[in-house]
Amino acid sequence: MKKLISISKKILSLLIVIIIATAFNACTKGDTGPEGPTGATGATGNANVNTQTFTISSWTYSSPSYSASVTDYDITQDIVDNGAVMVYVSNGSGGWEPLPLTVYPSSSYSSTYTTVHALYTVAFYKTDSDLTQPADPGTLSFKVVAIAGVAYKKHPNVNWRNYEEVKATFHLKD
Repeated sequence: MKKLISISKKILSLLIVIIIATAFNACTKGDTGPEGPTGATGATGNANVNTQTFTISSWTYSSPSYSASVTDYDITQDIVDNGAVMVYVSNGSGGWEPLPLTVYPSSSYSSTYTTVHALYTVAFYKTDSDLTQPADPGTLSFKVVAIAGVAYKKHPNVNWRNYEEVKATFHLKD
């Protein structure tokens, strides 16, 4: 009986090996034909640079500033620690002005727009020079560009305050 069980185990083991070998040999790549020509080289990518546009119309006043914040998951801890976050506000004519930005409604009075970023967050502020309650900022559009440290360091001569130059350097899409 022991001999019969031993033979049965050997046959079972042999059958398992045959099934596995058959399964692996049954998988073929098939006819692929000749290799085609190499395609054209695409534009340099921007995997290390991300941009988003946020439109804000709801602001909160807390003396002396109006503020609003948005969530931007492109601002990772690595961006905070090693990269850069550039923020631009729409000038209403199709262009983008860098923040911080100070505007002068008169020769003795100004309003300043600033920003602060942290992990996954960008906050925007409007403060008037007399530190009294400024007019509500209304609806404004902001472009936030999160740049990984490697990309930031690779382009030391970029004028970061010029969105069009940043856009061209990193092939950003609006």
